[in-house]
Amino acid sequence: MKKETLSRILLIGGLIFLTVLGRLITNHLLIYNFTAMGAGALFAGVVLKDKKYAYVVPVLALFLSDLFFHFFTSIQGFYGGEMFFVYGAFILITFMGTQIRKVTMGRIFLASIASGLVFYLLSNFGTWLFRDMYPHTFSGLMSCYWAAVPFFRNDLFGSFFLNTIMGNVFYSGVLFGAYALLKPVFIKEQETKEQYAA
Repeated sequence: MKKETLSRILLIGGLIFLTVLGRLITNHLLIYNFTAMGAGALFAGVVLKDKKYAYVVPVLALFLSDLFFHFFTSIQGFYGGEMFFVYGAFILITFMGTQIRKVTMGRIFLASIASGLVFYLLSNFGTWLFRDMYPHTFSGLMSCYWAAVPFFRNDLFGSFFLNTIMGNVFYSGVLFGAYALLKPVFIKEQETKEQYAA
C-alpha cells in the first residue's frame, strides 16, 4: 500500500479542517445538520490510501468540534451513549467510501445520499435507545424517526432529514471538486518521480 506524501496529507487535512469549520459555522447560524462532516468521512474513505488515516481523520474532526462546542459554546458537545451511534455513523460512512473503487460523479452523488440516510438512521436510533423521549418499542422508534424529519423549523433548512442529505451532497461536491482542482497543483504524481528515478 502506498504511503501518503506529505503534500497529499496536508491537502487532505486542510480540506477536512474546512469540514470542521463548516460544522461550527452552520451550528452558529442555527442551520443544524447541514454540515460537511458526513461528506468529510466519505471523502477520507475514498481519497486516503492508508485506511487507518481514513478512519482517524473524520472521527478526530468530529471529536475536536465536539470539544469546541463543549468548552466554548452553549451547545452540548458530549451527550451520553447516543454519541456512540453518531460516531459509529461516521465510521460506517468512511467504510462506504473505502468501497468505492472507481470515483465518478454519479457514485459520489449516490454515496452522499446514502451516507445521509445512514447518519439519520443511526443517530436517531441512538436517541431512541438512550433517551426516554419515546417508548422503547417499534412504534416508539418509528415515532422518533418521524419526529426527526422536521427538525426545529419548517423551512428549507429546518429538517434533520433534508439538512443531512443536502449537506452531504453539497459538501461532497465541494470537497471532491476542490480536491480534483487542487491535486495537480499540490501533489506530484508518483509516475513522474518514477520516470526521473529511471
